[in-house]
Amino acid sequence: MKKLFFALFLASMALACTPKKSDSTEKMPNSKDFAYLHFTGTIGTAPIRMNLLQDLDYDENPWFNGYYHYEDAQEPIGIYSSMDSTGQGLLILTEFSVADEPFGSFTGKLEKGVYTGDYTGADGKKSPFKLTLGFPEGTQEFAAMRLEKTEAADKDRKDSPKGHFSYEFFIPKENWLKDAFLQELVGDSLAQVYKTPQKAFEAEQQQFFKDYHEEIAGLLEAEEDNMYMNYDNDKTMEVLFNQDNLLSIAVMDYSYAGGAHGNYGSACSSFDMAKKKKISLEDLFKPGYEATLTKALTEAAKKKFKTKDLNEILFVEKVEPNGNFFLTGKGICFNYVPYEIGSYAAGELKIFVPFGELKSVMR
Repeated sequence: MKKLFFALFLASMALACTPKKSDSTEKMPNSKDFAYLHFTGTIGTAPIRMNLLQDLDYDENPWFNGYYHYEDAQEPIGIYSSMDSTGQGLLILTEFSVADEPFGSFTGKLEKGVYTGDYTGADGKKSPFKLTLGFPEGTQEFAAMRLEKTEAADKDRKDSPKGHFSYEFFIPKENWLKDAFLQELVGDSLAQVYKTPQKAFEAEQQQFFKDYHEEIAGLLEAEEDNMYMNYDNDKTMEVLFNQDNLLSIAVMDYSYAGGAHGNYGSACSSFDMAKKKKISLEDLFKPGYEATLTKALTEAAKKKFKTKDLNEILFVEKVEPNGNFFLTGKGICFNYVPYEIGSYAAGELKIFVPFGELKSVMR
């Protein structure tokens, strides 16, 4: 599973049950907040953009995860913060690796809204970077909120296993986007019922804890090892791309209800901010696009995994579009959750195709 999600999971388990708020309009949010940060800058002379979530790790230190991209390609590259063992207060952001391939990392200091240091590429070459926190024209700024609750399975036992339920979500300024975000968070039908994320959280956490207590009530006395009874359900919003009036987000849903590991997956979506609408595949492509897109995705996956035969790495011989996609300004990226086309160990897979390879089927 992705390392960052275990860190977020541990963070949420360690926090108190009281809902906390953060306002991303502050230059640098308090380290105890869940916040969205947008950076622009360069690695060497190459322009890049970075979208980060700031959260807590289990030691109550700032934890960061998100995506960055080079402006010339705009292919998203996942990053997460690694522990700093130097004692110098460095922020280390490590790229996600694919199939045990080498990966790059950022090492530097984040002070007063400026992140500076050295970027080390997968080839070991170092280049200076400088990134500045800000929201240029065409970029969306959000307040962010965490709502969470933890309940002991047996309130009379100090070592009782616990259930945990949480939402982490963004609060946009425009009402149409608030409605769209709620639909992404809970689905179209439930969004009509709940109207706000706060009401959705209240209803869903009540059902979660009702089910939790009923399911493990008869197991507490019979089992000595109660770790597998620490159930969890978390929803977290993240920003994948945010510039030039194009916004792409994901809602990651993680759950653990006993067993060897939890299950997780992200649902992605993109919004045309000028037209105030969610973008569909039909908005992008002409009828009959599927074969061309499948071929392009398959070739992109082979390149990503450095193989001529995807069956050596994945469950499939070709990668087909699944409807779970998002856009950057220069390409389309499809997201595949664990077990969809690959093993759980392979993690969630994002396959990116530049628009230039799809000209024949684009509107």
